[in-house]
Amino acid sequence: MKATRWFAFASLAISLVIMALVSSQHRVRLIFGSYQIVDSLADLPPNAELHYMTDTVAADPPFDAVVRDLAAFDVLHPVQPGDALPALDNPDTCERLLREGKPIHCYNADIGVCSMLAREHVLCRLWDISGPTELGGNGHNLIDVFDRSSHSWKALDPYYHCYFTLASDTLHPLDVPEFRRAMLLHPASVRLIRYDTTPQERPDSIVLAEFHFLLPGAMLHANNDFRERYADRYGWLMPLSAMLDRLPLRAARGVRTLMLGSSDYRFMIQDAYSPHYPFRFMRGLFWSLVLAFGIFFMLGVIFIL
Repeated sequence: MKATRWFAFASLAISLVIMALVSSQHRVRLIFGSYQIVDSLADLPPNAELHYMTDTVAADPPFDAVVRDLAAFDVLHPVQPGDALPALDNPDTCERLLREGKPIHCYNADIGVCSMLAREHVLCRLWDISGPTELGGNGHNLIDVFDRSSHSWKALDPYYHCYFTLASDTLHPLDVPEFRRAMLLHPASVRLIRYDTTPQERPDSIVLAEFHFLLPGAMLHANNDFRERYADRYGWLMPLSAMLDRLPLRAARGVRTLMLGSSDYRFMIQDAYSPHYPFRFMRGLFWSLVLAFGIFFMLGVIFIL
């Protein structure tokens, strides 16, 4: 009986440690997220598969036309003052909130704009930027828009209604990797170009300072088909989606990270300016603890029998 109690205590202690490991969205993403490390220029491997909301072959408008269309949209649907509303990342919901002028978070604004641009056959890819230390907490999202006239990506921030250039070359908007490198190495050289203004607009200097803080941690989403992602947001737990959607937003996103795995693949920039996350350590620790729990639990059952 003494050995049985010891096995039971060990199993309980290990299970508590496992629960502590997965109690934050940050650690869940480290353990269950799917990532591939790329260099500071985000040169993706030749076999990298990126998915979009639209056909990759159809013609699309050039970047300057995209910016004009978004500016015209903002004139017709001005953002109302107020705090950003939490919202699910259903593209239809994000679009509706944009059309209603509701203030929403950057993630939802980006998805709504990507959904609208997809109807014009514009390719969009989403970036997460999270600062110099953590994979959660502080963060922002912005997108790259593909301009087939120059065969290059252009960074666009629908939340701040802007794009970015260098002071020495204001005719050529930067893509996110170029913007990141310029902000980290020569921040004074970057210009923020607004295509619209909002009632609670923050000064350009404050917005650029935020980017300077957040851009060390940068991840590119491989699956940018946000409609498909939303339709399968909880993996095989989708029959419970109505219940899971009622969880606090951070908890719901934690469940999604746990369930989506490789279907939410991301490419992470790691260089001299970026944080280096302990993916292998956290995953190894988690699965070692799961194995240890199973061993102690089975030994306890054997001693009881």
